[in-house]
Amino acid sequence: MIPELLVASALALATRGDEPAPPDDRYRATEVTKLVARGHEWLIEHQNKDGSFSIPRNSDAKSAPVAVTALAALSLMAAGNLPDRGSYERPVRRAIDWLVDHCSEDGYFQDDRDTISRMHGQGYAVLALTQAIGMYGDDEAQRERLRSAIERGVDLIQRTQGDRGGWWYDPMKLAAHENSVTVCMIQALRAARDVGFKVDTGVVDKAVAYVRDCQEPDTGRFRYATNDEKTTWALTAAALSTLNALGDYGSPVWQRGFEALQQSDPYSGGGGGEAFQDYGALYAAQAYWQFQDSRAFDRWWPRFVTDCAERQRPDGTFPEGMYGAVYGTAIVTLTLQVPLGYLPIFQR
Repeated sequence: MIPELLVASALALATRGDEPAPPDDRYRATEVTKLVARGHEWLIEHQNKDGSFSIPRNSDAKSAPVAVTALAALSLMAAGNLPDRGSYERPVRRAIDWLVDHCSEDGYFQDDRDTISRMHGQGYAVLALTQAIGMYGDDEAQRERLRSAIERGVDLIQRTQGDRGGWWYDPMKLAAHENSVTVCMIQALRAARDVGFKVDTGVVDKAVAYVRDCQEPDTGRFRYATNDEKTTWALTAAALSTLNALGDYGSPVWQRGFEALQQSDPYSGGGGGEAFQDYGALYAAQAYWQFQDSRAFDRWWPRFVTDCAERQRPDGTFPEGMYGAVYGTAIVTLTLQVPLGYLPIFQR
């Protein structure tokens, strides 16, 4: 567990520019530390013997070990635990080992138990491995295994992009496409590029154009696909954080989307509950955090933390419907650490 003073210092360092360091409680650091620590303790207790994170086979929820292992590893790393350091060094290393071991020769991350993760899991796996690079491996051979898994994973993502610029759930080039999958692919490619891997700018440009085309002009919200009328707050948050990640902080598309995000935000009373609200919150936190006026994040963050505090169970878990408590706990604790900025993907 990270000491509370270290968390407060990290939060202060995460403020932008030459602003004075905020009070330690600006982001409710003490409370967030406790929420995250309890969640992490439960996650570690429930890590599988092989290093993965998932739900039991006989659970009513759907098992997605590739995606969930990646999200759990990201959450632990977001607290300063890396494959070579930290209180949870060994669990992180085992999770990264498992992901590397489950990257096939063609670059697809898969497991016999997993029929759910598919290309969402691909994106999260590449994302997790990129955040571990430089802190993984006892020798050059192990470090090369990690680099090779990332390279193969990136190559699979790039060669399965559809002609419209988006991706579908399956690891192949198809006419079908879906925005939430596309968001995962873009963020994985961006993270890989940022740590030195070669990424085709043409692939990224087509994908960004696809995301932009998914915006509903009248409302500013983002659709499931360019040919699908359904829009959600979660998809709007995901699209905005993805555009942020690629340098768009104020285009007309982004501005309309951000207004829509605020108007329908379930944490601000602007909308009802979302089917994938925890997923949406992960991206909304990043969108608010990256917004040029920090007051937007300062208004949103306490409401999100309060919601998390009210939902956390006595055992430290966060429930998440069909995907189970391991997923819910991993993604909520990851989101709670956005202001820390330990992960490169969360830095302003």
